[in-house]
Amino acid sequence: MDTNTIRFSRKDSAQFFKTLNKRVNEYFKDNRKQKTGDWRLHLKTIVMFALFLTPYFLILTLGLPNWANLLLTIVMGIGMAGVGMNVMHDGNHGSYSSKKWINKLMGGSIYILAGNVYNWQVQHNVLHHTYTNIPDHDEDLEARRILRFSKHAKWHKHHKFQHFYSVFLYGLLTFNWAITTDFQQMYRYMKRKLTLGKLPNPLINWSTLVITKVLYVTIWIVLPMLIMDIVWWKILLGFFIMHYVA
Repeated sequence: MDTNTIRFSRKDSAQFFKTLNKRVNEYFKDNRKQKTGDWRLHLKTIVMFALFLTPYFLILTLGLPNWANLLLTIVMGIGMAGVGMNVMHDGNHGSYSSKKWINKLMGGSIYILAGNVYNWQVQHNVLHHTYTNIPDHDEDLEARRILRFSKHAKWHKHHKFQHFYSVFLYGLLTFNWAITTDFQQMYRYMKRKLTLGKLPNPLINWSTLVITKVLYVTIWIVLPMLIMDIVWWKILLGFFIMHYVA
């Protein structure tokens, strides 16, 4: 990741932003739409959380056969992705609601998805939206040597087959997020002093990361092992399948 600062031309940028902002505001006014989520987003929130959490409680309490648990785990993965893309994303953008505490609450749903608010806001709001599709600055283009998303990235022979194997690797994204990525990102971002707002206290930031990871593992792995009468590896397999589907 390149740490050099990119500077954008200020030529005509002020007028462009003024015109763009005016047209966006006019769109919402003319179409009588609010800039934050309405009943449709609230309905999606209920549906996605239901898809994510209801199967979890059914698995824990009903003593279902393995095939039923497998199907419910797949549904959980779909719900997990839905919460991330429809609820957490909008909350951390501050566009879910006009109330800051609701945005913070919905953005904080990332903790039960295995992520971290600080890391996500830096990677997505700061880096991705500031340096969209700029190699070595937009981390959404980073896949180490495994995948190549830009012509500026170094080409390796195995990239000629990435349209085959990328389909299978994509499912590992949130799983890696849960295990290693958050720790690596926080170290990198804190070292560079990157933040969406005020730079958080390092001790509080790291403590939040560790505590939420422990709670995450407790909810999705430890509790099922304590409550369910099935072998441990099936629970870990279900955990992996949920992430892979998401």
